[in-house]
Amino acid sequence: MSGLRPQYPEFTLHDLLLNAAERDPQKVAVVDGKAEYSYADLERQSASLGAALAGAGVDKGDRVGVFMEKSWEAIVAMLAASRVGAAYVNINPLFKPPQVAYLAQDCDVRVMIADSNKLAGLEPGTAKVAFYKGEKPGSGADSFVDLAQALASGDAPKVTAQVSEVDLATILYTSGSTGMPKGVATSQRNVVVGAQIVSTYIENTSEDRILSALPLNFDAGMSQFTTSLRVGATLYLLRSRLPGDLLKALRRDEITGVTGVPPLWSLLLRGAKSIENEPLTHLRYVANTGGRIPQTNLDELRRLLTDLSSTRIFRMYGLTEAFRSTYLPPEEESHRESSCIGKAIPDTEILVVNKEGEQCAPNEPGELVHRGPTVAMGYWGNEEATRKAYRPNPLAPPELLDVERVVYSGDTVRRDEDGFLYFIGREDAMIKSQGYRLSPEEVENLLIGSGLVDEACAFGVEDPEVGQHVVAVVSLRDGADGDAVETIRGHVVRSAPPYMVPKEILVRDELPKTGSGKIDRKGISNAYANG
Repeated sequence: MSGLRPQYPEFTLHDLLLNAAERDPQKVAVVDGKAEYSYADLERQSASLGAALAGAGVDKGDRVGVFMEKSWEAIVAMLAASRVGAAYVNINPLFKPPQVAYLAQDCDVRVMIADSNKLAGLEPGTAKVAFYKGEKPGSGADSFVDLAQALASGDAPKVTAQVSEVDLATILYTSGSTGMPKGVATSQRNVVVGAQIVSTYIENTSEDRILSALPLNFDAGMSQFTTSLRVGATLYLLRSRLPGDLLKALRRDEITGVTGVPPLWSLLLRGAKSIENEPLTHLRYVANTGGRIPQTNLDELRRLLTDLSSTRIFRMYGLTEAFRSTYLPPEEESHRESSCIGKAIPDTEILVVNKEGEQCAPNEPGELVHRGPTVAMGYWGNEEATRKAYRPNPLAPPELLDVERVVYSGDTVRRDEDGFLYFIGREDAMIKSQGYRLSPEEVENLLIGSGLVDEACAFGVEDPEVGQHVVAVVSLRDGADGDAVETIRGHVVRSAPPYMVPKEILVRDELPKTGSGKIDRKGISNAYANG
């Protein structure tokens, strides 16, 4: 794929590293602030840290927690764990001690690689051994190892673990917006095939300069790392969430590609005048995942990026449980509405099924079901949730005896006559009002379409008269005046049927986000319910 000629079979994450280091060892692999690190550095330091992990008692199949801000060391940690056959568990750096303790106990993390200030807030014994970056902490583990010394040791694992593509590579924890987080057990094959597929349809090459703008604990954030690694590109780490810093990074580093979630594009659009004056001509592509871009924002992105710089826009849809599911090719993007999520990614089949498990007719709403090599192994230690989401292929011949599992997404979609898929909403988030079922995204799109709303979150509130009424929480664009709420309401009244008009529109300075950068719909609705 992508014209690469790998020296090593692409079975594991560290195979991707060995290939990149073999092709061009001095090529810059990662830029972290002002520091640049080559693929040779990445190979050498991940081997050293792998040796240190083995020396600390890490065996094949163990889980290694990575509790750090996005950094060079976090990148090395993932590869080091893979090299000794362990599974890395990227922990959301925004997690508080109780959440970290829950996660560490849930998947039995005994060794953790972490920033010292994050370890310092943890309960004693959260991990058995902690590799720390910074000053030696006083709590969080039973014993401590200086991470800098481990990286610089120059050692290599004395015994190389026999790691197969079917072995566990990582556990990706969901954001936890609905109860406690669930860990999605992801194999080496899932990780590698995901990198192969994405780098193929986005046409990544070693010349790409990819901006890592999403957290590494988010599957799409990890994908930017694995995709860059596979093609031997350069990955630029961005930690800041300040609006101006995103645009500065795109310009300063002449970024050629970036993947984001809808709130990230809202940040970028705040710099619209700057982009008009100085177009981002080096930006080859942007890719969206994690939700639908409101139509107004999508139109503005097309104007600022595609029209001014010929930047290609990829719209994608994915599940943590199966990585990436669909994408909309840029040549189809401009004339499809914002709810279109495209067609199946390569080597994947997307089914749309009704409650009887039958294929839906064109434009008939049904549940999206994902079939293909990125289907993960299941939820770690959670048999009930695994059986609910990971089920036998409903369309497979019965003679296959249910050997193939597919993922039921819980998302409602429709497929048009041309085979393009359109997102309708999550079944558990749908609003039922006055006998109608509507998706929160429909309402949010209307609100942002007023031109006064920066971000929006809509949800249903129980109402004995109409079933549920709509409540919206918004943040306003710069320049919105005191009459903004009534102006917004008037726009929705003129543009939509009565059952879609929010009964309340509440204004906040900024909407809360999940650890993956998405708007925290569940958290916002819970806060409203609790007063």
